[in-house]
Amino acid sequence: MRVLISADMEGISGVANRSFVLDGALNYELGRTFMESDVNAAILGALEAGANEIYVTDAHNEGVNLRLTNLNPKAKLISGSARPFPMIIGHDRVDVAMFIGYHARLGTSLAVLDHTYTSRLRLWINGVEAGESYMNTLLCGFNGVPVLLYSGDQALANEVKEFSPSALRVVVKEAFGRSAAASLSLEKSSLLIKEAAEDAIKAWQEGKIKPIVTSKPVEIKVEFIISEMAEQAAVLPGAKQIDPRTVVSVQPDIELGIRAFLSMIALAKAPLF
Repeated sequence: MRVLISADMEGISGVANRSFVLDGALNYELGRTFMESDVNAAILGALEAGANEIYVTDAHNEGVNLRLTNLNPKAKLISGSARPFPMIIGHDRVDVAMFIGYHARLGTSLAVLDHTYTSRLRLWINGVEAGESYMNTLLCGFNGVPVLLYSGDQALANEVKEFSPSALRVVVKEAFGRSAAASLSLEKSSLLIKEAAEDAIKAWQEGKIKPIVTSKPVEIKVEFIISEMAEQAAVLPGAKQIDPRTVVSVQPDIELGIRAFLSMIALAKAPLF
């Protein structure tokens, strides 16, 4: 059994604000340690459930947050950012996936550092408002890979329940705002994640968790915070600006749809004023 663990940072145990997730910020090194603790718990749970190959994808920013020397040596770490679908690289070579340290989509109330790739846009996939968890779940599902487990705050857990009620959800902290949270101890979080990883694999083996997919073709709708960004994104071939701040692109499948979305992000640069 081959497992992918995609690890973001905003939903990690103990992470409460930007100072934990930005390289060079006050609590960044502490945030890295917290991230490694949550990931190691998922690795251990997967191993005890019978996994014989585990990939860990560093899914935060440039993908260089996790330190190989601090991870369980039975897992392989995928680092770096010059790659397609950077948050789930390796998903096409595994049987199942787990998302550790994920966060809620932009605009969610009481959610630690909520955003959708950036804090400057909202995304809809076939009419469903999407965050990174839904988007990456669909990409995994397109390749027949179910996402078994998600960890983060209570807002992330509620979001996941909307599209994948059978998956296991671990709440490692309670958000009191975008930059405030009450966190469990690392020991408690690790125990919950490890046990959930084991239970999730057992549920999958029993046929209780299936890949999540969407219909074809796929409509990608992106609403930017200002019109100039939408104008820039609409340069993408096949994209159409349908109102001052919104661009739509229809693609044959979810992989091409998300490629279009990432291309729009690359094209759209927010001005200073």
